Amino acid sequence: MAKGGCFCGKVTFEFSGEPVKTVLCHCLNCKRITGSAYSTNVTVPSSAIRTQGTPKQFTFDSGQGPIFRISFCDTCSSALWKESDAEGFKGLHLIQSGALGPDFDNYPPNGEIFTPFRSKWLSPLEVQQFEGTDSGL
Repeated sequence: MAKGGCFCGKVTFEFSGEPVKTVLCHCLNCKRITGSAYSTNVTVPSSAIRTQGTPKQFTFDSGQGPIFRISFCDTCSSALWKESDAEGFKGLHLIQSGALGPDFDNYPPNGEIFTPFRSKWLSPLEVQQFEGTDSGL
C-alpha cells in the first residue's frame, strides 16, 4: 500500500494495488500545475484510493479535450491528484507522484506523453513516447 499527502499533512491518501500506468506529462498545464518541467502521474483506479482531509479543487480545460479537476491542499497548495469524466480517464485518479514522498521511487514511468512540449534540454527516457494523451499504456 502506497501512502502520500500534501506538504503540511492536512490531506493524506493511500492506495492499494498496482497503478494502471505511470507517465511523465510534458503538457503546458502540467508544467504550470507542478511548477516544473513535467509532471509524473501515477494513475490508479479511484476505487483503490482512500483519502483523509478535504482537498480544494480547481477545474480546468486541458486544451486537448478532457476537462480535469485537480485536488490540492488549501493550506500548503500541494497538488495531489487529477480526475476527469472524459473517456479514458473516468474512474481514475492521476496522482501527482511527488505527493507520494518516499514511495515515489516505487513507480517509475512507463511512458511520456505530450512529447512535442518536452523541454528542449531534457532527453527522452527509454520508455514509450506519445505526442498526445492516447498512450495506449
